[in-house]
Amino acid sequence: MRLYYQIFQSKGDSKMKSLRINTNIKFLLFLKFVSFLLIISSQEINAESINKILVLGGNGQLGSEIVKDLVSEGKNTTVMVRATSNLSRIENLDVQYVIGDILIEEDVKRIFSQSKYHTVIDALAAGRNIEDSFYSESQKLISKYASENGVKHMILHGAIGAGESRKLFNKTALEGTTGAGRGLTSIFGSKDRAEKILISSGVTYTIMRHLTLLPLEITESGNAEITEDQKIIGAVSRDGLARLTMECLDNPKCFNKIFHAVDKDVDLTGRYENMWTRFTKTFKPEVLEYNRQ
Repeated sequence: MRLYYQIFQSKGDSKMKSLRINTNIKFLLFLKFVSFLLIISSQEINAESINKILVLGGNGQLGSEIVKDLVSEGKNTTVMVRATSNLSRIENLDVQYVIGDILIEEDVKRIFSQSKYHTVIDALAAGRNIEDSFYSESQKLISKYASENGVKHMILHGAIGAGESRKLFNKTALEGTTGAGRGLTSIFGSKDRAEKILISSGVTYTIMRHLTLLPLEITESGNAEITEDQKIIGAVSRDGLARLTMECLDNPKCFNKIFHAVDKDVDLTGRYENMWTRFTKTFKPEVLEYNRQ
């Protein structure tokens, strides 16, 4: 009887051990499955971040051309707008919107922290009733929260007249005003500070300066280009500049560089040709001669 009990107990112990081993194996398999799901989820989140682009000023004349190109290429595009913004240029496009004021720090902090953006494109333009300091003040917030939230690439649309390129203009032009009554020196100063803020932020940047953007009805020649030669000047269309922006997305050749955007072959006729002729008078003679070569 005792022998039978011992044999039975031995078999029972063996079954218990087997059950424990099977349970441990199942538990390990479960842990591996959970780890697999977490890896897949992490990859999906990273993929979403890699493709996610935030456009500032995306409802404007230049910004809307950029947004159209982004959408046509299937990019995950978000546009920051004010509650009162006119969205007519992009209202039928497949984009997401975030609401806020670029000069209010709480708004900028919220927008950059609530979603991970891989690329930020700054196509902001100051309205007539906005101070010239708009460009530098907005860039302080943009660069700060882009850096803090891991933005990988910033594309800033700046102005020929910022940095070293200010030397291209003659003294009379710098003392004058734009058609909107803005002082060129003040605007260039704000644009210049904005560039320096972005460069010092540590975020990988691309700065595209343009001289004058042509009206929407004028389209590019197909030969619009960017150059690192900061003595080059010329007009460029908005669709041309949008295309050049797309070419610099995730492009190491554009990283941490300042470009001038021009379209030497754009068709300027009628009043636009006269407008450009008047505009060239704002430059030093040697600059014009350099660009004729």
